[in-house]
Amino acid sequence: MLDGQLRLRSFMFLPAHNTKFLDKALVSGADAIILDLEDGVPPDKRKEARENIVSYAKQGLLDRRRNIFIRINPIDTYDFISDIEELTLGCVDGFMPSKVDTAKDIEFLDGLLDFQERKKGYPSGKYKLAPLIETTKALENISGIASASSRLAALCLGGEDYLNDLGSVFTYQESALAYPRALMVNAARANGLLPIDTPYLDIKDTEGFREHCLAAYKNGFAGGLILSPRQIDAANEAFTPDEEKAALSRRVIEAVRYASEEGISGVAMLDGTMVGPPMRKRAETVLKQIGEVR
Repeated sequence: MLDGQLRLRSFMFLPAHNTKFLDKALVSGADAIILDLEDGVPPDKRKEARENIVSYAKQGLLDRRRNIFIRINPIDTYDFISDIEELTLGCVDGFMPSKVDTAKDIEFLDGLLDFQERKKGYPSGKYKLAPLIETTKALENISGIASASSRLAALCLGGEDYLNDLGSVFTYQESALAYPRALMVNAARANGLLPIDTPYLDIKDTEGFREHCLAAYKNGFAGGLILSPRQIDAANEAFTPDEEKAALSRRVIEAVRYASEEGISGVAMLDGTMVGPPMRKRAETVLKQIGEVR
């Protein structure tokens, strides 16, 4: 389960076989980077991608930033074994398993990581998990997946793979994504995890992406999967409360506190609107997100 310190507002994919992209990502402002070994890497380049990660790790180049995750290949593939055996490195913070269908998939990976930690002398639970929820079967089993391991830090929506599994022939079909979004956010929050929204594919449409992130934030998401450094600033801004929200939150907290201390009521009136404990809790969440409340 999440320790409360991890931020994944901008969770950026980059193909690990491309060192040019890797160099740029390591000095970017993304909250976390995902070294991709699956869909973003041609099958004949996956060995090279793993070698790149190991080489960068040996040179200390991955130590320059926090929150490095690796998207590994599905459990039923040969590459999966190599991904785990070769890349349980000290500079890696976690893994993003792909094509997860059931809680047993998470439990199996948990056991493998436990073995690698003991074998290599790392602390138990070192590696976090942020699985991709990208199949209809995963949605059917979402509650079990979300509670399957204490390593889990986030659930990430893989929208396009989900649409493919659903039988939709449309790219980024918003109406078809409404159900998985709501279900995944609820399961994540119920288990203390960060829900992370699906990528926005048009990397040149900055304004469209910003609106996408703001809508996701309003619906409970903590961050988004991103595909380009161009999207980092918009994601970080959208998933961070602005000063207007922070100021209103302070006023809500103060109004409810005053009403309670004066014995007036558990609720108060603020600008003609009734506010009470649920609004106070949401206000505290806003201030926690900007570091004012611990």
